[in-house]
Amino acid sequence: MRIFIFSVLLLLFEQAAPAQSSDVFLKTIQSAEVYFDFGKHDLKPAADTALAPLIHLCSEREKSLVRITAHTDSIGSSANNLALSKRRAASVKKYLLEHGVSAAKFELSFFGEKKPARSNRTEEGRQKNRHAIVEVLLPIPMTTLEGNIRDLRSGKGVEAEVVVHTKETRDSMHTDTSGYYKAAVPTGAVAAVDVYAEGYFFETKMVKALPGKMPLLVMELQPAVPGESADIHNLYFVGNQAVLLEESKPSLPQVLRFMQINKNVKVEIAGHVNYPNSPPKPKTTFEYRLSVARAKMVYDYLLEHGIDSSRISYQGYSNWKMRYPKAVNEDEQSLNRRVEIRILPEGEH
Repeated sequence: MRIFIFSVLLLLFEQAAPAQSSDVFLKTIQSAEVYFDFGKHDLKPAADTALAPLIHLCSEREKSLVRITAHTDSIGSSANNLALSKRRAASVKKYLLEHGVSAAKFELSFFGEKKPARSNRTEEGRQKNRHAIVEVLLPIPMTTLEGNIRDLRSGKGVEAEVVVHTKETRDSMHTDTSGYYKAAVPTGAVAAVDVYAEGYFFETKMVKALPGKMPLLVMELQPAVPGESADIHNLYFVGNQAVLLEESKPSLPQVLRFMQINKNVKVEIAGHVNYPNSPPKPKTTFEYRLSVARAKMVYDYLLEHGIDSSRISYQGYSNWKMRYPKAVNEDEQSLNRRVEIRILPEGEH
């Protein structure tokens, strides 16, 4: 992932991308669009309304920066369109300067017809493409996150794929042979760290990026060997339904990535429900059908995303294998209400 900062002085409008740094992340705090007539670069009266809140925000936020990105439709030559988009970016900058925005705040980019927002096949689409996007950005300092991935049983380092993502950023990397990695995260952000390695179940952790040097984040991976199983983390459902809660949807791509990296494993997706202090619910009951439906939801997702049916199966286990048969609090009930991945022994399906 590239993280950008501005030059203190902007000497040329031709700058098409900002300078790079691992020290600062530019967070968009507000944006607006302005539109242009065909072949024109002069601002229309509606620009006053669109840009006024950004001008006010820039005056409030002393450290804020402004990114202007200008575009055209596809009518005419690409060279002329590039020049037109440059003039449009310059017009927006001139307007903002005249309304008190500091000259040191700007970064201009222009792409002509290269990055259309809509199809250029219709007049409506072409009108949408004759625009400039204006963003007010706030520089956020970065925190260095260091981690080590280890085998749960041996404690040895594991070479792994690591994805570190926050609300605004996403970075992926591979560890070295000792399992070590380093990533830059916006200070104050909550980051999810997802780890995948061939021969292991995937793992995820949440961590807050605090200023200063953070403790080493150690994550231990469970070997994915026949007969072993692991919970799909953060997989939560609407009550009494096989419908995922919105915050649980990122868990499904994690399962998919696990299957893609571990190309030779065959798995059973096992569904469980929470029904404590009760005898086992048979296959004729709602509880059993619900456990099957939740497992099948994960199974269907994997099929839809290219995993061969010969590698996956699904099974419901009702309340037969609850972790806490006499659960007394929500944490225990949550662990009963789970979906697992079980690695199938050779010949089992």
